[in-house]
Amino acid sequence: MGRLLHELGHISQKMVHKAQRDATAAGKGSFAWAWLLDERSEERSRGVTVNVATTFFDTPRHLVRLLDAPGHRDFVPNMIAGAAQADAALLLVDGSVGGFEAGGGAGGGAGGGQTREHAQLSRSLGIEQLAVIVSKLDTCAFSQDRFEEVKGVLLPFLRTSGFRESQVQWLPAVGPSGQNLTGPPTEPALASWWRGPSVVAAIDAFRPAERAVGRPLWLPIADVFKGQRGGMAVGGKLEGGALKVGTRVQVQPGGHSATVRSVEVDGQAVALARAGDTVDVVLAGVDSSALAVGALVCHPEWPVPVAARMEARIVVLDLPMPILKGRQESIHVHTAQESGQISRLTSVLNPKTGELTKARPRAVVKGQTVVVEISVARPMCVEQYTDYRALGRIALRDGGHTVAVGIIVSLHESC
Repeated sequence: MGRLLHELGHISQKMVHKAQRDATAAGKGSFAWAWLLDERSEERSRGVTVNVATTFFDTPRHLVRLLDAPGHRDFVPNMIAGAAQADAALLLVDGSVGGFEAGGGAGGGAGGGQTREHAQLSRSLGIEQLAVIVSKLDTCAFSQDRFEEVKGVLLPFLRTSGFRESQVQWLPAVGPSGQNLTGPPTEPALASWWRGPSVVAAIDAFRPAERAVGRPLWLPIADVFKGQRGGMAVGGKLEGGALKVGTRVQVQPGGHSATVRSVEVDGQAVALARAGDTVDVVLAGVDSSALAVGALVCHPEWPVPVAARMEARIVVLDLPMPILKGRQESIHVHTAQESGQISRLTSVLNPKTGELTKARPRAVVKGQTVVVEISVARPMCVEQYTDYRALGRIALRDGGHTVAVGIIVSLHESC
């Protein structure tokens, strides 16, 4: 992504030279482009993205907010928080021989690398539009056969994950040399067969998502930090309603009152922000302990539901062991993450018709669609999927792997 931003004029040549110099001095010269976005010492020393880096750029059709999410399995929770704010996704796939097989090739599932898990999570979080970018084809002479091989392996998996083929774009690109990033490739071996879109053209083909402007104010908190002029600030994507400077709001869980001191949209101070905007909001009159990633800013008259128990319909992914009652999981809803357990296995459903096939199963296994009751250690801001999709999607993770994804169908013990 660093090379793309440079090609678009959003990163200066001076910054590129500095990143190249620093990366070379650290013995990581090949990471220079990544260092343009990976600025933390931990990210640079490990050679992986840890947090979600946010940048903005213009294309011929769109003003784009880019969320550069972590790819490493240790930081998938951060990837989930980033993907929960996205309208579309760029799925970067290592097309090199061996690299693809390790990251998302024939193995798949819990042991098949991060490509598949990221695709599953993106779809479960509501992303419908996807551009699959096959990179590193320069390591195999820009082979068209290799590109088609990667596509042939991943396309069936994306279908089973819920992506419509018409909503998925496929394209090759090579970041370090800039091939097919902003325009047609200049490398003869690639240009001889590729006639499709560049990365920028693929982004331009995405359709803007419908915004819930008429819904109550809901701002899931994705970041908490100190405001430049004092006070505590929160950041995230405004999922519903509008946010105006000077208004009273409520922070859930806990029902804490606060006043909006200032609002920024894409780094610019504004008096009013609307659904779909990415905002940084300085809040006054609220204890900092109430502000945490996963909490939610809402309208005092329309508070978001908070629950410690919920019923969900989930699809069990690739698992080495069956899921039993009492299994401990990490529960992810939008930007929130909480420890919890499956407190009841309610039923097994026919995945096509939704009809009951078995009540109160003792265990559930890979591929089954099941209704379960989930209990979390601390109440979460959640909603039924039928009432508010953005807060009604759920993912269950354990041992560094996503074990199930689904939707919340009812809430219990609302707080």
